[in-house]
Amino acid sequence: MKNYLFLLCGAVCLLVASCTKDEINYPFAVTEKAKPVSGPVIVLPPSGGDDTEALLEALNSASPGSTIQLTAGEYHLRYIEVYGFSGCLRGAGRDKTVISTYGLIDQAAQEALNYLPAWVKFIGGDVTLSDFAFDTGDGSLVTEPDLYYNQTLISLLSVNNYNQVFNSDEHQHMKFRIMNVDFHCGDMDPELSYLNQPYNVLMALWIGSDVFWPLEDIILTAGRYEIINCSVDNAFQGYEAFSLGEDAVLTIDRCSATDCLYGAYFTANYDSKVFISNNTFKTSLEGVLIEDNDWGLIPWVIPFRSVEYTVYGNAFWPGPGSRALTFKDSRGVISPDNYKPVLGIVKNNFLNLTEGSTGISCLNNIGATVKNNRFTGTGTAGVYINGAMVYDVWTGEELGTGESENVLILGNNFNDLEPTEAHIVLGELSKNCTVVGNGKESVIDLGTNNIVVGMKKTEGGYHAGLMIKDNLRMMHGMNR
Repeated sequence: MKNYLFLLCGAVCLLVASCTKDEINYPFAVTEKAKPVSGPVIVLPPSGGDDTEALLEALNSASPGSTIQLTAGEYHLRYIEVYGFSGCLRGAGRDKTVISTYGLIDQAAQEALNYLPAWVKFIGGDVTLSDFAFDTGDGSLVTEPDLYYNQTLISLLSVNNYNQVFNSDEHQHMKFRIMNVDFHCGDMDPELSYLNQPYNVLMALWIGSDVFWPLEDIILTAGRYEIINCSVDNAFQGYEAFSLGEDAVLTIDRCSATDCLYGAYFTANYDSKVFISNNTFKTSLEGVLIEDNDWGLIPWVIPFRSVEYTVYGNAFWPGPGSRALTFKDSRGVISPDNYKPVLGIVKNNFLNLTEGSTGISCLNNIGATVKNNRFTGTGTAGVYINGAMVYDVWTGEELGTGESENVLILGNNFNDLEPTEAHIVLGELSKNCTVVGNGKESVIDLGTNNIVVGMKKTEGGYHAGLMIKDNLRMMHGMNR
């Protein structure tokens, strides 16, 4: 009895401490307004036809600090790549300036040069994009089918600090900000698309290596990247960051992903910091999926610290049978000697669950913190902690299962959640986790040495982890 009272007092102290006002400490200021124009302004009206060469000439000839001002109207662009631009490309407003495709995009030609195929590409420099919209229309955007991606455009906008023809020796850091920009993607025949999903764009915005397939070691992405007050609708996936390194900081703030399969996907990022805050994800498979699997593309990396993901103040609206937020560590199974656990800090989020959906999942993860989140709806479980099978993403081979350890769960509000299993599920491969409730919530604890205080224990088990069939991003490897 004394031990229980001591434990309860300690848990209450933790709970009180966690309920103080949470603040997110960005490494730089985040605002919704574009920087005031201080350099030359080049006004570029739409031509009514192909605007590609005129825009490229303006971007390539602009002096540092210039603003390329797009007026109201519709611009038409072929594939463009911009190197080392230092300035701002600004529209008259996301509902006034629209950039559409002109003709089809030759992805095969980009792949032949070993580039990651895209429609618009910015490499290096100090770039600000603001106040316009991309609009793809419906139907395929590419000239011919790809062996793996069929007739789906792989990325709409691609960004990195270097590639094989620019900044490839010094790998200087990039500054990139995109704000008040909409990505309106289109439908296409599922028989012609990637994995038979009805989207003509795989990734609306990609930040990471500009390599289709590594022929040598990939140097990790460096720089400061901000995605502010942007939106993506009707894409396979909204936002992705891949290959961020120790000198990379990424912020996604006040953005949205609507009617997408995945809202955002992060993997193969090491020693970097990622802030995901105040966004809205309305998705049908995964709101945000965070992994550390390098897909066999950068196996040479030896991380020296945990990559930090702060997921704060977001609203998740997962579709039936889907997941809102998932952390899955795979490297502990794939490369245990070079493994640093992904550090997940998940707080002050709102999750409205639907039938069969799961709120926050920590799979094979060590040391995550899940606190002060609010759950509503009728999902399967609000929080799910367990080990999960790790697969070879190219062959589907089972590589082994990890454990989730030392996860801290406290201060969460489950009052308006009616789960079919329990508010919190600690699976058989959970270990040394701490759960603090207010006495009203239910918990299933099948793990080892978990500490559960202030929750009603219930019988049952929830075994639907993140399997290979659940992660469509893994499936294309099996088609190669």
